[in-house]
Amino acid sequence: MPPAVTDSLDIWAVDSQIGADGSISVDFLLPTGIYINLDVPRDATISHIKQLLWKQAHTYPLFHLLMEIDSYMFSCVNQTAVHEELEDETRRLCDVRPFLPVLKLVTRNCDPGEKLDSKIGVLIGKG
Repeated sequence: MPPAVTDSLDIWAVDSQIGADGSISVDFLLPTGIYINLDVPRDATISHIKQLLWKQAHTYPLFHLLMEIDSYMFSCVNQTAVHEELEDETRRLCDVRPFLPVLKLVTRNCDPGEKLDSKIGVLIGKG
C-alpha cells in the first residue's frame, strides 16, 4: 500500500501549512443578515469563538436586534456534507472540521436545560 499523504490544502490537518500562527479566517453569518469575517484560533472551542464573535458583532449595525448570546448556536456543513448544529460548545473547531470555514449563527430551538432534562428522562426510562 502507498503511504498516506495528507492534503496540503486541508486547513484542519495538524501539519497544515495554512495559518502558521494557528489562526484560520472564518466567515460568520448572523441572523440579522450581517456577514463578519474573523481570524480565530484553529483549536479554539466553539464557546470561545462565539465570545469572540459577540465582541466583534457589538460594533456592527443591527446588533441591538440580537437576543442574548445563549439563545444562539452555530451550524455548519461538515466534511461529510451533512448539515450539523453545534450544540456542544466544548468541542474545538478543528474537531468539528467544517467543509468550508463558514459558521452560521442560528436560534436554539429550546432551552439547553430542557434538552438535558429530556435526555436524562430517556436515560432513566421516564416517558
